[in-house]
Amino acid sequence: MAAYGRIPESFIDDVLLRTDIVDLIDSRVKLKKAGKNYAACCPFHREKSPSFTVSREKQFYYCFGCGASGNAVSFLMDYERKSFLDSLNELAGRVGLDVPDTRDPNAPVRESQQPLYDQLETAAKYFEQQLRTHRDREKAVNYFKKRGLTGQIAKHYRLGYAPPGWDNLLSALGSSEDARKNLLAAGLVVKREDTNRTYDAMRDRVIFPIRDFRGRVIAFGGRVLTDEKPKYLNSPESPVFHKGQELYGLFEAKQAPGKLERVIVVEGYMDVVALAQYGITCAVATLGTATSTTHIERILRLVPEVVFCFDGDEAGRKAAWRALESALPAMQDGKGATFLFLPAGEDPDSLVRKEGTARFMDRVENEAEPLADFLFRHLGEGLKLDSMEGRSRIAMLAKPLIATLPDGLYREMLLGKLAEITRLEKDTLRAAVLDTPPIPATRSEAPAQVAQDIGTEVVQPRTPRPAQRQPRAPARVQTVSLADRAVRLLLQNPQQASLTTSAELTLLGQATDSLLVELVSLLEESPGISTPALLGAWHGTTQGEALTALAASEFLTPDTGLDREFRDVLHALKLEAMEVELRASDDLETIDRLKRAIENLKREVAEASRQH
Repeated sequence: MAAYGRIPESFIDDVLLRTDIVDLIDSRVKLKKAGKNYAACCPFHREKSPSFTVSREKQFYYCFGCGASGNAVSFLMDYERKSFLDSLNELAGRVGLDVPDTRDPNAPVRESQQPLYDQLETAAKYFEQQLRTHRDREKAVNYFKKRGLTGQIAKHYRLGYAPPGWDNLLSALGSSEDARKNLLAAGLVVKREDTNRTYDAMRDRVIFPIRDFRGRVIAFGGRVLTDEKPKYLNSPESPVFHKGQELYGLFEAKQAPGKLERVIVVEGYMDVVALAQYGITCAVATLGTATSTTHIERILRLVPEVVFCFDGDEAGRKAAWRALESALPAMQDGKGATFLFLPAGEDPDSLVRKEGTARFMDRVENEAEPLADFLFRHLGEGLKLDSMEGRSRIAMLAKPLIATLPDGLYREMLLGKLAEITRLEKDTLRAAVLDTPPIPATRSEAPAQVAQDIGTEVVQPRTPRPAQRQPRAPARVQTVSLADRAVRLLLQNPQQASLTTSAELTLLGQATDSLLVELVSLLEESPGISTPALLGAWHGTTQGEALTALAASEFLTPDTGLDREFRDVLHALKLEAMEVELRASDDLETIDRLKRAIENLKREVAEASRQH
């Protein structure tokens, strides 16, 4: 098994858990939706029809033509020919983490966050259940009905209810010390140091679960049903939740039918859900923070256009200007941003209910103001642009803003617009804005961006591509062994490893194989490891190729009933082992013992099946 030096596996897992492999690969190789997965012509060998498949759910890629496979780290290593450490550094930087110093043997080991994800998922199910069954649920249901929501949209966004009372959630989910620890870490319960009292953070509120790009619950938002303050309450920062990076509704927007062409940024959870109720499924909201450059970069990796939708009052215009300042560093060529200001007293929730879907989208498409127009209109307010002083002033105000734009055609176009307003030469402005000498007229403008700007399917990597791999002949359909079935199921849900042990499997002898035993052994050592990190541990080895091939064959397998199926496979392995031993034995006492054991196990399996 490949080693990662002293970098803790838990850190690598954390980076992979926060990285969306679809976004990563799509920024380099244009992917197309294919069912629940994504496909493209393989970047590692020449082919005419797509056989390269990427799974967002499992966070790895596999080519059925040449066998190329792996996770986000291995993709950067293979596609851009980077070292493991350089690839990990790039991914860690994208998600706001620093790779630990591998020279320090005393560096702390990062704990797996899987138990925290599990606790958050359990809490989401608890809140959903309360909305359906609690004796006070009617006021929450009536609130959603008053806002025009149906049960279907509430189910899609997993809306819930936190009933009144100080310790409902704590009593229901805090039965162990580890559970209470995770509830505290997630901000679901609060502990007062002065009284040592622990109580629920969300009480008598409708609940909006916040999900990451993979659909995992990472936090919650809650809205009061009365006039209490604060009106909205959000989960605090946690090891799995970072407000400046996450967007409410982005997961749901990516799951919506059809191609996602734009994202509309609104201010509240109810705005997102209400727009979705009216068929506008591309809205997202920030989580109690201003729109950040990280937010916008994340959106523009998915779509070519972002629309900021704000109230038309003074507060809304201030929020829009802050969003513009954050957007400028993310404005790559071929990307666009517009600003839609709503009528006074309206928000997206109220306006779409009043005007309907068609009129709201007409506003988005025809009334939203392009970023450049908003930029220069805002800077020019109160200035006399027909005077030299006014033109000088707008140039000075625009200088630090344009300087934040990445090098490329868009920045050149904004400089051209500013040149028109100020009546200055563009080269003079460029030198002033960028503090560099004027660019010679013979120099081509941003050649590296041209291919992407005109819609080239594959963006060239920054370093030479790896040698083309030879495509493999189509594999013949083969009978899947019990051990392979067990491996596949573990790759879908590694936590199932707790149902057996490597020692137990080793005792089964030839009924199992070394890959299954080694896989369970690794999961015993790192019980919280995710599938992407698990595959990465074997990347580049023969065993790794076998694992990714097995995992790829499970792209279309549903996740329901996995535990039961894995138990059935374990029982079948035990039966097979005993039958092998029975056929090889000539001792009457051993034969009698094995026959009784086989019959007992068959009865246990039959009884378990009847109970399910």
